[in-house]
Amino acid sequence: MITTGSKFLIGAAVLAVVSAIAYGVTQDGVMGTIGLVSAAVALSFLAGVNIYTRDCNYWADEIESLETAPAAVRAPADTVWPFAFALSATVIAVGLVTVQAVFVIGVVLLLVSGAEWTAEAWAQRASGDPAYNAEVRNRMANPLEFPVGAAIGVGIVVYAFSRIMLGLSKTGTTIAFSIIGVLIIVLAFVFASRSGRSKAATAVVSAGALVVIAGGAVAGFGGEREIDEYDTTAGLNQQGVEICTSPEKFKADEKASQSIGNASAAAATITLGDDGVLTYRLNGPSAQGADGITLPRSNPNNIVFRNESSEARRLSVDLGTRPADDEGADDEVPYYACTSLVEEGGVQNITLIVSVPSLAFDDGYSFFVPGVESARLNLFVP
Repeated sequence: MITTGSKFLIGAAVLAVVSAIAYGVTQDGVMGTIGLVSAAVALSFLAGVNIYTRDCNYWADEIESLETAPAAVRAPADTVWPFAFALSATVIAVGLVTVQAVFVIGVVLLLVSGAEWTAEAWAQRASGDPAYNAEVRNRMANPLEFPVGAAIGVGIVVYAFSRIMLGLSKTGTTIAFSIIGVLIIVLAFVFASRSGRSKAATAVVSAGALVVIAGGAVAGFGGEREIDEYDTTAGLNQQGVEICTSPEKFKADEKASQSIGNASAAAATITLGDDGVLTYRLNGPSAQGADGITLPRSNPNNIVFRNESSEARRLSVDLGTRPADDEGADDEVPYYACTSLVEEGGVQNITLIVSVPSLAFDDGYSFFVPGVESARLNLFVP
């Protein structure tokens, strides 16, 4: 017996065949005829499938159909993972046009939601008992879900928290850390002192995590605060600031170290006496009557500077000239290296790597102390 649905499909297939013949004869069109023939083939295929399955109709005397019919199959249980999978794809799309972190989060959520959806769909086919299916699913997935989920959750919260801290000002960061620390201590004390508050604790912690994540998202889109780069003598010298030839105090001299932990690897120790004269002591034998220090070329050389004068001074090194920073420029600029200001009785270390022999310059190389004309010492680099 042909069912009602099959009759409709057979009629539609016949109509498509007749229309194709009529269109091809009267209109002499190729594309239209191909389209109608394709529709006739598709409708014929669907009619054949429908006839074979009898349009899912079962007769009353077929007792086995009560369990095997598609209508008798239990509908899949409600699950949130399809929605999570679609939401993850949306997050990935947003990450492609915003920041990389959002894209990475979307990929992680997509993998997690896909795996959870697969596990749940597999468990629902274990039996006809939903409770047993849930037990099978938990037995398989929980050993992996709990540690991975905790790691992902903590990672998201930590990352969001870091975005908030980097988005706030220096003072705001200190205040936020203090407030959050106090809140954590107070909440921990409250929940520890009262039993039966697990649901309330879970709700508060979850709400706090959501607030942190939302704040991190807002701060992430807003960008990090501007953090001033710490100036150094080498950096200022590279920028053209004449710090190595000035006895004045610069920002790079603030809170500079006034001691060194280990001087055993020093090539030489240079001391500025109260008389304004530089003296040196080599870490090894030195030539008699030498009026300067000889250092190997292209090797790191640690020089220890001791300031035994009555004022804060820096040790500078005149290393001739170097090409200007502009590409293609032939101009030469003075090349200096120096320590930061060393207080009276302080000690600092400077590392020199000289790749050009001192004979390449008419005046050679020399150590000097800005503001002290008598403090000068020759440097020989063979």
